[in-house]
Amino acid sequence: MLKSGSLRSTVTAGLLVLIIFAATLYAQSPANNELLKMIPAKSLFCVRINNFDYTLNQVDQFLAGVSPMPMGVSMLVRMQLANLLGSPQLTGLNTNSSFAVFGTNVGEPAQGNPAANMFVGILAPVTDYKQFIEGNTNCTEPDDKGISKITINGAPVMLAAKAGNYALISWANVYDGLVTMSKTISSANPAGLNGTLDAAEAKLAKTEPIWAYGNVQQVNEVFGPLISAKFQEIQTMMKSMQANQPGASSESIQNVMNMYSGILEVLLKETKSVSVVINPKSNVLNITKTISAVPGTDMAKMLTADGSSQSDNTLLPYLEDGAMANFGAIMNTPFWKKLNVRSIDLYDAMGGGSMSEDDIKEMKTLAADIIDSVEGPTAYSISTDANSKPPFAVKYFIAVKDEKKFNQILEKAIEMMSSSGIMDFYKGLGMETSFTTKSGVDSYKGVSINSAKLSMKAADTGSPQAQMITSMYGEGFDYRWGMVDGLFVGAFSGDVDMTMHQSIDQVKSDSPKQIGSEMKAALELLPGANKADFVVTLNVLRLIKMVTSMVTSMVPIPIPPMDIQTKSNIVIAGSAADSRMVVNIAVPKQHLTEIMSAFMSMQQKTQQ
Repeated sequence: MLKSGSLRSTVTAGLLVLIIFAATLYAQSPANNELLKMIPAKSLFCVRINNFDYTLNQVDQFLAGVSPMPMGVSMLVRMQLANLLGSPQLTGLNTNSSFAVFGTNVGEPAQGNPAANMFVGILAPVTDYKQFIEGNTNCTEPDDKGISKITINGAPVMLAAKAGNYALISWANVYDGLVTMSKTISSANPAGLNGTLDAAEAKLAKTEPIWAYGNVQQVNEVFGPLISAKFQEIQTMMKSMQANQPGASSESIQNVMNMYSGILEVLLKETKSVSVVINPKSNVLNITKTISAVPGTDMAKMLTADGSSQSDNTLLPYLEDGAMANFGAIMNTPFWKKLNVRSIDLYDAMGGGSMSEDDIKEMKTLAADIIDSVEGPTAYSISTDANSKPPFAVKYFIAVKDEKKFNQILEKAIEMMSSSGIMDFYKGLGMETSFTTKSGVDSYKGVSINSAKLSMKAADTGSPQAQMITSMYGEGFDYRWGMVDGLFVGAFSGDVDMTMHQSIDQVKSDSPKQIGSEMKAALELLPGANKADFVVTLNVLRLIKMVTSMVTSMVPIPIPPMDIQTKSNIVIAGSAADSRMVVNIAVPKQHLTEIMSAFMSMQQKTQQ
């Protein structure tokens, strides 16, 4: 006879097998696969919610205790659907299946108004379409083209048509578009989105709770000319302002606009698609973003991996508990080289193109060569310090494999900071800057320490802008750096010498290097993050504390102090490979709880 403990284990194991089996059948079910085939291949966007009821219940569990709403998301959604359809029972609607919203262009894009021929449709699964129409009081009987009206207080607000095992729903003003679309996606072999996606993306669409997708090439085809025209209008307006009111700030804004215009043009031409997956759990919200590049483009060549990106980041123990933000990276050579090189063009655009072609070429060479001189792992920590100027402290550690080459590149880069015109961007903002360096200003535990200072002040010392700069940054930024046991160690902060000495102590310490408890907890939320091209932790409360201190230093606003009791962090990890960048994000429920508690405490103090 089975003992009670054995019986419970057997039943539990059996239930687990049934759940896994049911989930597998769900993912592979004909209805589930049918949905992706029905969505037009040339859709500009698509949002899909799989297993509708279960997913909304998962959202409720994650938000329980932190959401200010008196009822769960699932209840609110069902109430809205009941109001739309006129049936609390949602008769005929299969809320255990998958829903989708998509947008596509019906016909050729209209000149001057590309959105004129846009069709946005909702595919809602039904158990029986006839029952769905007859069982919901706001739905009228289909007309001779199969179109039913969904009315509220007698006024049509939406239209519905049968499309396979789904009700295709759209707005009341797109009757002809709905007739065309319902016929298209109900055809025997529709050219669906399923054939456009690669295998990995199609799997995410079918299995993840919430999946959102944007076809950037389709967006560019339809809206690209309009976007370019709008940017040109803004640039023309900026030039007019600069002509009528000549000044450094208007010229700087023009430079920034040129930069953003260039970035947007590259993104529209070289990005194939963008997708976002949202997976809510009871204790964490997981988000995965995937950016895919057009094959053969510079972006595709940048989003590749090499052998250097397959190892652990050994410098993660240097990331600090209590930091506002931590950043660790492994030098995936193709990605970081091309990213560094492209950043030079952005700096030049921000400076108004003041750099010579020779300087740009040399800086790009330096930006690429610096990657070859480092070993791989890097680590940065940013901590808040409300009582200093600037109100933050930064430490960074970079493993160097060719110290001589690294120092040569660094010296050349420092020299170009002053001579190339890269700092001209600040002149455009009405600020005077200077960058000075000194070698061997200090020695600590046998380490020779170098210094640099970036001074910034407004040309008009009495202006509000000058007061703001002084209140936030004092006389500028002081940097320290040196080579410590194969690591390039640097710091900048209010008390930069103390910060630098602390960093040297960390490297030279004989105690075992162990990852801090906060970083360890963050990495556990994203398994494999220690091998990612980059990993970031962010503490929102500490960020708010820093921003608050900067604001109150400029304007005497009576903001009550925020009691910050926080140990958790949002964690972000990204890797490039196979012409795509995949970024995973984890938002722990604990962090939302800490934020809510801090704001409630601050609100109580404000009322008192």
